Amino acid sequence: MLKGFVFCLLILGCFSAKSEETFIYMAPLTNFDQRNVYERELLKLALKLTATKDTEEFVLASNNNSLLSHGSNLSLKRIETLAKQGFYKNFFFKFSVRDNLLEDFLAIPFPLERGIVGYRVSFVSKQNQSLLTPLTRIEHISKLTTLQGIGWLDSDILTKNGMPVFTISVYEKMFEMINENRAELFFRGINEWHSEYQTFKYQFPNLSVDQNIALHYKMPRFFFTAKHNVKNAKRVEAGLKMAFENGQLQKLWNQFYAESVKASKLSKRTIIPLDNPYIKNLNKGYEKYNISLQELIEIELSTEKSQ
Repeated sequence: MLKGFVFCLLILGCFSAKSEETFIYMAPLTNFDQRNVYERELLKLALKLTATKDTEEFVLASNNNSLLSHGSNLSLKRIETLAKQGFYKNFFFKFSVRDNLLEDFLAIPFPLERGIVGYRVSFVSKQNQSLLTPLTRIEHISKLTTLQGIGWLDSDILTKNGMPVFTISVYEKMFEMINENRAELFFRGINEWHSEYQTFKYQFPNLSVDQNIALHYKMPRFFFTAKHNVKNAKRVEAGLKMAFENGQLQKLWNQFYAESVKASKLSKRTIIPLDNPYIKNLNKGYEKYNISLQELIEIELSTEKSQ
């Protein structure tokens, strides 16, 4: 009788055990890089909203020791190569959309940052704070030294729009070069520069931010995964849309980006539109999830009214 009872418990335990699955997101490029925290939390939110009582998910960075990764200081090019090779199972990595990625991977057509990374302001040295003026045009910028990262879509976009770009691979080095006046401009998304400035301003005390202009081009960033990973891709897409519909995505977005949007003061800048020729094959359905310029300005002005 006792043996039979124990056997029944074991059987019940097997039926009640949750199935486990690990989702991998792209690790920070360096120890100072905080850009991936938002996408990690967004991925966790999407999985939470689509979870069932029979499943349990783990979200790990691609540099987690248990994954036997290639290290934490991987360039975007190297991440793309590893993804193509299928090195990480169930890998969901955030990349700026371009046509060839749509061919190589399965894209989840939801703009994770709601399009704001396409609004770009520039780091400059304190000596160069007046380098750009409200009357600056793209022809003026093309005479200056502009930094970007190797493998960044921004580099190609700026080059296509007539701006010579100097690319390097080391993330922190870009801030150092601006600090030391070895380059004049380093454009960052209005959701990126503020936290980066807080991170690097003591290490690089000559670092400053231009207050006069902003570049703007379409630059959606999606989650990508392997083409065969259809089931989990559909789940993540459903979770993102659920989070948008119930407002949790916007709440998370505000938590990470509202302060930087306010500090960017787009309403006081000359916005220079540029073309992004690398998304010609992209369906525009994603744009309904973007935040508009008017909404961004309203976020900015809401702070001024409360002061």
